[in-house]
Amino acid sequence: MGFYPIPSEKRAKITRIIYHLLAWIALWCVARYYSIPALTKDNLPVIWHASAAVFLQSVLVFYVLGYGVFPRFLYTRKIIPLIISLVIMFLLVHITNYCEFRYLASITNGARDNPGYVTKLWDFFKERSKWTSCFTDFDIAYTDYAWSLYYITPLLAIKVMRDIINSRTKNMQLEMERLQLEKVNLNLQTQSLQLQKNNLNLELSFLKSQINPHFLFNTLNAIYTKTVDVDEQAADLVLKLSDLMRYSLYESSKEIVILAREISYIENYLDLERARFSDKVTIDYQLTGNPEEYLIAPLLLVSFVENAFKHGTAKSKYASYVNLSIVLDQNTLYFKIKNNIPQHTRQNPRPREERVGGFGLSNTSKRLQLLYPDKHRLSVQQTESEFSVDLELELDAANVVQYFSS
Repeated sequence: MGFYPIPSEKRAKITRIIYHLLAWIALWCVARYYSIPALTKDNLPVIWHASAAVFLQSVLVFYVLGYGVFPRFLYTRKIIPLIISLVIMFLLVHITNYCEFRYLASITNGARDNPGYVTKLWDFFKERSKWTSCFTDFDIAYTDYAWSLYYITPLLAIKVMRDIINSRTKNMQLEMERLQLEKVNLNLQTQSLQLQKNNLNLELSFLKSQINPHFLFNTLNAIYTKTVDVDEQAADLVLKLSDLMRYSLYESSKEIVILAREISYIENYLDLERARFSDKVTIDYQLTGNPEEYLIAPLLLVSFVENAFKHGTAKSKYASYVNLSIVLDQNTLYFKIKNNIPQHTRQNPRPREERVGGFGLSNTSKRLQLLYPDKHRLSVQQTESEFSVDLELELDAANVVQYFSS
């Protein structure tokens, strides 16, 4: 024969039933063998009947109030229904006491010339025979309470306190579970953002790994040495290219850089493209403000410039243009760039992801969302003949300690 453990809920229910039975047995013993005999000092039928009446009243009042009225009205703060229920309950107690005392007076040992406790109590009730006397006569109300509710009041008080404590404990547990779920959700979001950031770093590291930087810079230095005396303009372009590669490989590993270095990269890039396309492209570049005063994530603006040449000038057989404006107003960067769209590409519409700049602009948009949430506004527009990008970006002021610590 196997042994099956009792579930915790069922075990708690059985324990509660045992406690109730013990409490009622104790109440019956107190009423039957101590209180009622000492109070009435009458015959056995009076004592038994009075004890049974008090016991049954106590049981009914406890369960009606403790498990019916209080959970519905007291704990939910429905004051008016609670008052009405208590008034009805007290009136029923008064009516049952009236009937009980009338019956006890008929079986008591007390005589008219020598009245006992029960006879006096019945005469007292009979003189105030109105059914509303329990609300208008303090003595009647006190007698009803002392006879019927005196024993049950402490038990009801314990029940109410226990219910309130259990309710608050349950609410605290629910609140803790809600906070725990929010914490888990926040951790998942943080992990997701970290994974996206790590992915971008891996892509950047992969691009860097494709080139041996020392070999590249040595080669560029050799080219510069051989061309500086022959063609000064070509040697200058080699220096600019060297600066571009140095910034891409070394500065981009930092989280933030001085904005002036990012703009210097863009200016070198414009000079290279101007030399590459010569008279084929008209480049209008304007800078307003002091970029030394602000910080920015590296290589954030470059893809917009590269996109203008890649999808504009590089694919055009005729004269083209690239207009770039950078304005710094307090802590806000206003970056605007636009370029013409070649004639032959207008006749062959491309998918949306290509029309808005392709993979480079998509990555830049993701970086903006990760690095500058709620601090930027990006607008990418394309008409039949022109492509434009407008970016408003809130920047942090340059701080020497903050910059070098990054």
